[in-house]
Amino acid sequence: MAKLIATLGTSPGGVVETFNFLVKEMNEEITDIYIITTEDKSVKKAWEVVKILFTCCVKQEFPQIQIAEIPSGIRDIESPEDLRRFMETLSGKIEKNDFVDITGGRKGMSVAAALMAREAEAKIITSIIPQSEYKEINERLSKISNIPQINETNCPETLKEDYCNMISKNAKTILFDL
Repeated sequence: MAKLIATLGTSPGGVVETFNFLVKEMNEEITDIYIITTEDKSVKKAWEVVKILFTCCVKQEFPQIQIAEIPSGIRDIESPEDLRRFMETLSGKIEKNDFVDITGGRKGMSVAAALMAREAEAKIITSIIPQSEYKEINERLSKISNIPQINETNCPETLKEDYCNMISKNAKTILFDL
């Protein structure tokens, strides 16, 4: 059974779109998802939204899903040292046949994750959200100032409409064939 490891930037939906593609289109059995984050406050906000998206919009259909944050300990990729620390965070976590989602985060993070995935014989994947929908989702996200803390097993109905609409309906997911 493979796991999904994803880099996260400021837009939370990408990992959900990738997960949906893997389980619904490719019939993969994914139960563990690891999200690599930085200390940037916008990324931390995105992580809080990712937790809500999985609890409110995914777990009803896939209750076995477990998501976990893997903090990189860096604020951003601003130097070779930051990149080295980011790669140390990923070291030993990617295994053969895992899926590494490079949708979120800085280009340096995506390149590093892809190179490490290739070395581990894992699969590299990304989801692309159409620009118009991406802009609309980010506008909705920017209007959220207080992200509610919820129980990972129960999502209030009032949150489902607000948050589940942040998952792209038109994302295209690409599995790299390298």
